Amino acid sequence: MKKVLFILPFVLVTVFSCSKSEYFVDKKVYYKGVELYKKGEYDDAKDYIKEAIYKAKGLTPEELMYARFYLANIYYKEEDYVDAIVEFEEFLSLFPTSPLTPEALYKLADSYLKVSPDPDRDLTYARKALEKAEELISRFPNSKYVSYAKQVIRKVKEMEIKHYENVAYLYNRLGKYYSSARYYQYILDEYGDYADKDRIKFLKAQNLIKIKYQYEDEIKEINEKIREIDNKIKNARNEEEKKVLQNRKKLYKKHLNKLLTRIKEGKEEAINILTELSKKTTYKYQALKLLREVK
Repeated sequence: MKKVLFILPFVLVTVFSCSKSEYFVDKKVYYKGVELYKKGEYDDAKDYIKEAIYKAKGLTPEELMYARFYLANIYYKEEDYVDAIVEFEEFLSLFPTSPLTPEALYKLADSYLKVSPDPDRDLTYARKALEKAEELISRFPNSKYVSYAKQVIRKVKEMEIKHYENVAYLYNRLGKYYSSARYYQYILDEYGDYADKDRIKFLKAQNLIKIKYQYEDEIKEINEKIREIDNKIKNARNEEEKKVLQNRKKLYKKHLNKLLTRIKEGKEEAINILTELSKKTTYKYQALKLLREVK
């Protein structure tokens, strides 16, 4: 028993000493990492810098700031954008007022943009890129990275436009011309500075003209129901039954008028759009041809 008691403290001291010596390293690893980083030897620099961040003793706040930034930037330069996002987010949370913040915001925005899927899918990452780029412009309007941030914003806007164009096209293919036209109008309202306005207007006009085909069967069905109700009103057994039928007829008439108004206003708007486009170069002939068909 005495031997066991004697050995146990020795083992504990040995384990503690080993773990302590393994955890801390000299800050020389930081300088070595920076040296390799500046030479462009990023793969080796990454190992030294990570060791400096997590194990080196005595790093100053400024050295830790640069180490964090260099690590994020290595991932960015190696096109490992997912890890770049993690590290730039960490850097910005730890050093929000760093002189490196504008560059970090731009590269974070660009990294989010790089990992974004096609515009017909999820726009979450694209919108994170937009958020970071706009933050850069707002906080650092005189930074040299503002022009790069604007390029990110333009690319995100173009992705969003493509996304909503795909939605509009899908509604068009489904014969939902009214909804399709509304999505094209949404693009004009929200992305007027980035969209090809004449093209979007022309596509909208095409759908406005076709609204009548979307509601053709529904209008026939409503008119048939109104005729059926009229016959029932004639044969109503009492005033109460007649009143119920008349109220139902009013609802059908109201819906019918709504559809007819959409068709009428859609055609009028389409004519106005096509008239405007017929005076311009790009869609002049297509607009004139469609105008002749409408009128």
